[in-house]
Amino acid sequence: MVVVDPISTGIVLCYQAVHQRGLAVIAVWSDVMPDELKGFVDPRYGIEFAAKITHRTGGLADTVAAVRAVDLEIVECVVGCETGVLLNDELAEALGARGNGTNKSSLRRNKFLQTEAVRNAGLNACGQMLADTHDDLEKFLREKPKAATFKAVVKPVEGAGSDGVFICDSPDEVRNAYASLEGTKNVLGLTNYSVLLQVTALTGHAAT
Repeated sequence: MVVVDPISTGIVLCYQAVHQRGLAVIAVWSDVMPDELKGFVDPRYGIEFAAKITHRTGGLADTVAAVRAVDLEIVECVVGCETGVLLNDELAEALGARGNGTNKSSLRRNKFLQTEAVRNAGLNACGQMLADTHDDLEKFLREKPKAATFKAVVKPVEGAGSDGVFICDSPDEVRNAYASLEGTKNVLGLTNYSVLLQVTALTGHAAT
């Protein structure tokens, strides 16, 4: 089994593959996985990998070739951490393994696109806007649907868990949350290039 970015809960997948299914595990490190996070592994889940492969940006063919060179039958290709979602889709598709495909890969990482997919499916979705600048932020606050109680959520567009998520009860809290995220690194070591601003609203009432 190939596991892309096997850290955190991903190492549990590896442990189960080895001890419950009797599979060898090939670790593939994505090009966006920070080196300092590769050791983020619970020591209780010690795994001897059949191989460790480091993917390089634009080098999918090389990564596929390296996996095949291990000379094991690939029965699964799964993602271990959010950083590996996009590469896992590409790798599973290239290896002919089960997977989600690459057609909608961005929906599995980008929280703005996820919510728009919900809206486009005709379901209720929160109003939202991506803020790259302070002007975007102020536009969101001006166009936010009026309600008796102010409530907004501010978070990284491609974060993980609850890292950097703020629930705000006033415009000033939104401004402070945005300032604390703008251009910073999230828990995965990735730059918060855009900040997602959301407010509860029915479909069609988005602040976009």
